[in-house]
Amino acid sequence: MTATNRLIVLFFEQVPNNDEAIAACATIEHEVKKITLARRDKHSERASMWTRDPIDCLPNGRLAIDLSVAPTSHEALKAIGENLGGASYCCFGRTPLEPTLSVGGTFPGTLQLCCFRRKEGLNDAALEDLWFTHHTSVALSTQQSFGYRQNRVLESGSPYFDGIVEEYFSEAAATDMTAFFADGHDETRMWQHIEALTKSSESFLDLNKSEVIHLTDTRLR
Repeated sequence: MTATNRLIVLFFEQVPNNDEAIAACATIEHEVKKITLARRDKHSERASMWTRDPIDCLPNGRLAIDLSVAPTSHEALKAIGENLGGASYCCFGRTPLEPTLSVGGTFPGTLQLCCFRRKEGLNDAALEDLWFTHHTSVALSTQQSFGYRQNRVLESGSPYFDGIVEEYFSEAAATDMTAFFADGHDETRMWQHIEALTKSSESFLDLNKSEVIHLTDTRLR
């Protein structure tokens, strides 16, 4: 499992083009390990059945920047999002399942982005324990994921989120539950997985304050 410091910029209006995103990242003083830019397009819209927008702040784009070391200050990172017209979220990231995506490549399926607020009453330690320690194996065993990244928000832009989840699914999973969930062709087993995933998710996040959208993700660097 890899862990890294990560800046995520969410775009609620216009999403920058690839050149604009790379130019903005050039202002970062720390070494950049990876840059990916995801956007809502015709390809990702095929997965609209998975969209959830309970608090009316659904992003239509996401820029993720992996840093080699922890930043001494978040101010310069936050400015990147502001300059691009987005909201910056400084995160500690964990990647239990690394997606296969080479520089210049676009993931053939879709990226499911879930931006959530924690369950009421949870402190930071409890949130991380339930999410990182207990939920990870449930998420990976109940879904047919091709990549899974957890981003614990340390300093949030607006709107406020406690965590951002990035999961990669096949193109078929955009419209087919049997391709989305593990053992999907066994209907009884699939519904058991859905129940287990929902129960585990509800232990640390508020489903009524969780935004979900599928995007098309491209690695820029």
